Amino acid sequence: MYLRGLIHRDRLFDVATRWFSDRLDPGDGRFVTQVFVFESLILAPTAIGIVREIGRILDPGPYCLERLRSKDKVRQLIEKACLEPGPRMAELFKRYRRNPEEFFPRTPVDMIAATRKTGEIVGMMRVKQVRRIAEKASRRVADKLASEIRQTARLLAEGRARASGVSLSGLVSSPGVMAHEFFESERAISLAFKEGEIVFQRSDLRVDDVIAIKFVGSREKLEQVERAVFSHPGAVVAEREVHTGDYNDVNLLVDMDLPPVGEIVDRMRGFDWSFAASRGLDPSSCRKDFEDYVESGARTFRIEIILTTLEELVESEFGVSTHEERVLSQRHEASYSGRIAQNASSIIHYLILLALSPVTEIEEIPIKMWGRYLEDTISLSIDDLFGVEQGSSMFTLFAKHPLEIPGMM
Repeated sequence: MYLRGLIHRDRLFDVATRWFSDRLDPGDGRFVTQVFVFESLILAPTAIGIVREIGRILDPGPYCLERLRSKDKVRQLIEKACLEPGPRMAELFKRYRRNPEEFFPRTPVDMIAATRKTGEIVGMMRVKQVRRIAEKASRRVADKLASEIRQTARLLAEGRARASGVSLSGLVSSPGVMAHEFFESERAISLAFKEGEIVFQRSDLRVDDVIAIKFVGSREKLEQVERAVFSHPGAVVAEREVHTGDYNDVNLLVDMDLPPVGEIVDRMRGFDWSFAASRGLDPSSCRKDFEDYVESGARTFRIEIILTTLEELVESEFGVSTHEERVLSQRHEASYSGRIAQNASSIIHYLILLALSPVTEIEEIPIKMWGRYLEDTISLSIDDLFGVEQGSSMFTLFAKHPLEIPGMM
C-alpha cells in the first residue's frame, strides 16, 4: 500500500510489497509500529491548523473542536447543526429517529468536528479506519490482478482450442471447465508472488485519503475556501474532481508542506511517551527515534479536502448516498474478490494490527498470497498479537485441565 498521507510512505510501501512475497526483514514490525505512533503526532497539528486557518473563511470563530468516535455521534451532531431544516432534511431526520438501526449504527470513526457556538458545523477532519485502509489497498491489488488472471485463463482456453483444432471463438466450454481454468490461472498468479515475479508500482496501491478534511458552507463561501486552498503558500493541489448526482461536492487532493524538522521536534519536548510501551516500544528511546523519523521522512503529505453544503452533508449521511452504502457497493462491484485479493487484505490488515499491538517482532508472516485460509486461521494470528487466549470451542476447559475431568483417564 502506498499511503500518500504519511511521510514514510515509500518505506511502508516497500515493506507491504515485500510481505506480499513473504519476505520479512528484521525491524519491519518495529518500523510499522513507529509509523502508527509517530505519524499522527507529526501530521495532526498541521492538518488541524489547516482546519482552523481556512475555516475562518467560513466563520472567523471562535469555534469548538470535538472528537467523535462513532457515526452515531456524527449524525447526532449533523442533526443538531440543522437549526432550520427544510422539508427534505426534516423527513430524513424523522426517518433516522424512527429506525436508527437502519443507518449503520456503531460504525467506528476517528473524527474531529469544528462547530460554531450555535452548533453549526464549519468543518470535519477524519482519519481513515484501519480496516478501510486495508480494504482499499487490497482493492487496488485486486484491480491490478484481475486482468492478469483473466489473461492467464484466456491462454489456457487458447491452448485447449488449439488442441481441439478450433478457434477460441468456436471453443465450447462447460461451466465446470471454465471454473477449473480460472482456478488454475488464479493459482499460477498466486505462485508468481512466491517467486517475486509480481511487481507493484506505487500508483498501483495508492491511497490518497488517509486524512480527509471536509468544509461545510454556502456555495459562495466554499468558492472562497477553494481559492484559499489554491493560493495557500504551503499547499499544492494535485487533483480536482467535481462529484454530481445523488451527492454533490468538490474534491481536492492537496499536498501540504510540513513545518521545519526542528519545529516539529521542539513541539514534542516534554511529551509523555509512556503510552508507547503498550505498543512494544521503549519510551526512553522514543524521543530520539522520533527525531530521526522526522528527519528521514518526506517533507509533504497528502490530504483530501472536500467542499460541500450542509444540505449535501445531510444527504451523504441520511439520504440516498450514505457513505456506508457506497462502501458496500464498492465491495460488491470489486473487479476480483478471490483468494489472492482476500489474502492481500489479510496481510495488510495483519501488518497494521501488528503496529497497534504490544508486539513489535514476529517470526513469520502468517498469511501467504499463494495460500488458502479460513477466517479462523487469520483471526487466530491476530489473537496471538494481542495475547488473546486461543481455543474457542465449547470445551476449552480440556486445554486447561484435561486430566481432571471425570472419565478422561
